[in-house]
Amino acid sequence: MPRVPAIALVVRLTAVVLAALGTGLPAGAADVSKEYQVKAAFLFNIAKFVEWPPERRGEDHEPVVIAVFRHNPFGSELARMVEGRQVNGHPIAVRTVTNEQEIAAAHLVFVPDGQEEAFAGFEPAAAKAGVLTCGESEKFAAVGVISFLRQGDKVRFVVNLGAADRHHLKLSAQLLKLAQSVRRED
Repeated sequence: MPRVPAIALVVRLTAVVLAALGTGLPAGAADVSKEYQVKAAFLFNIAKFVEWPPERRGEDHEPVVIAVFRHNPFGSELARMVEGRQVNGHPIAVRTVTNEQEIAAAHLVFVPDGQEEAFAGFEPAAAKAGVLTCGESEKFAAVGVISFLRQGDKVRFVVNLGAADRHHLKLSAQLLKLAQSVRRED
């Protein structure tokens, strides 16, 4: 379980990312909206505060796989953001997934808006495999573990503890404190 000072680091890191988004953008980031740059930062930081089932932790050299289902709205931003970084001592790999086996092999799967129905058939496999599912719609919030919602010019997230339980995931108290809301929809 992460220590309390780690959340301060994440908050500072997110603040730095948000400040950078308000000023100059790194090379290659101009083709991705600020919204998806913020969501990429959230995905990386959220992964630090999740405890996956023991069988999913793997060896230290095995990567934590952050995947995007079908359509990648991040462009190269997500891969750029996690390049050279680690989650709990594990390197990070970014992939696009389209089938049950690829989804089950990921640790975190982001489901873009409009892909909820296509993903619905894979949800049971994701739950069984202990995959953290993240989406970006109110519809996804009812079935996924985390959903990003836009409020004005801000990106917030909600947590569904019922889904986290189905996926055998433990979310840190620090992460839950940062959520706009915490629900339990089974």
